[in-house]
Amino acid sequence: MAKANNVKALIFDVFGTVVDWRTSIKKGVENIIPKKLSEEELESFAVEWRSGYSEYLRTFNNGNIIWKKIDEVHLDKLKEILKNRNLIDLLDDKQINELNLLWHKLGPWADSEEGLRLLKKNYSIGTLSNGNFSLLLNMSKFSKLSWDFIFSGDIFKNYKPNENVYKEACNFLDLDYNQVALVAAHENDLLAAKKVGLKTFYVERKDEFRIYDEPTHLHEFDIVAKNFLDLNNKI
Repeated sequence: MAKANNVKALIFDVFGTVVDWRTSIKKGVENIIPKKLSEEELESFAVEWRSGYSEYLRTFNNGNIIWKKIDEVHLDKLKEILKNRNLIDLLDDKQINELNLLWHKLGPWADSEEGLRLLKKNYSIGTLSNGNFSLLLNMSKFSKLSWDFIFSGDIFKNYKPNENVYKEACNFLDLDYNQVALVAAHENDLLAAKKVGLKTFYVERKDEFRIYDEPTHLHEFDIVAKNFLDLNNKI
């Protein structure tokens, strides 16, 4: 795995790569819903809620559904879960909206803040996330993530892994594809970026494998790192 010396910008997947959505959502749900939920119930709630996003993307990328902001996708799935679990009558509209805004307040992994600060010294850094702009902006303020730029799903009106998302991000940066590296913990995202011509930096986030398959293409990526601090040392 050769170092990518010509890289000038790093674009980051966010959910699961930069922030720990599972822990954040479980804590938020526990604090807002006025009913004691077990650890198992909190875990299944968080994973099912996240699955709504994945289900939507699969359908959208197959051309079978209209474009929506991820905030809307999250809200639709949240209401479905609350109804199915007989929890919706315990909450008013304000509380439901507060629940949905938990995605704007996801906490970072332990290495994220310091790792991004170090990487920013030598590279332009920003998001390439399917989340909508306001979500990513609010999250960056909440979690002290000092991005140089934010690329979001509503900027492109499209979602990864569509190849045009990666291409348009590079075009906004006025950089060749091989001057930009995607940093992600999800190999499907990295494989799509690699196909376009971007450099690919894989960062291990073991908790993600509870719902994602174990990676099998690590040998195809330019750098494989344990966390952002390790990535900073390997570039």
